[in-house]
Amino acid sequence: MGKHNPSQDSSPRNPPPNSIKLVGAILSFFKPLDYLLILIGITFCTLSILSATTRQDGTPLLILTSPTKEYIYPLDTDTTVQIPGLEGVSTIQIQQGQAQYLDSPCANKTCVAASPIHRNGEWSACLPNGIFMRVENTSSNSATDIDIMAF
Repeated sequence: MGKHNPSQDSSPRNPPPNSIKLVGAILSFFKPLDYLLILIGITFCTLSILSATTRQDGTPLLILTSPTKEYIYPLDTDTTVQIPGLEGVSTIQIQQGQAQYLDSPCANKTCVAASPIHRNGEWSACLPNGIFMRVENTSSNSATDIDIMAF
């Protein structure tokens, strides 16, 4: 008997697994321009989301909403304000571009223990006293800003 030569074998030794076949079929389905269009689409979506969520132009404002009135204060001016609520008066401090509750008549004082707010879209509330505060940035083109309803 002669020696066996593996190059003369006509049967495949290790057929590729089904997952490799599937990936190969998917990759052969797309053409080079398809990859380019997919990359452009992903880039556009990523940039749109980043633009809508990280807008920092304008002056940051603290908007305080009480059961009877709404108050607006610039975050760049240090001050302490007294806001009447359902259970009494809440004291809110604006200092170094941040706002936080200093005191409130509520029982559990969760609002006082909360971290200061300073970024666009951040909020804090004293629910028992009915006072809600949020940070918003104003901009010169607020009529053309993208909001959640655009999505």
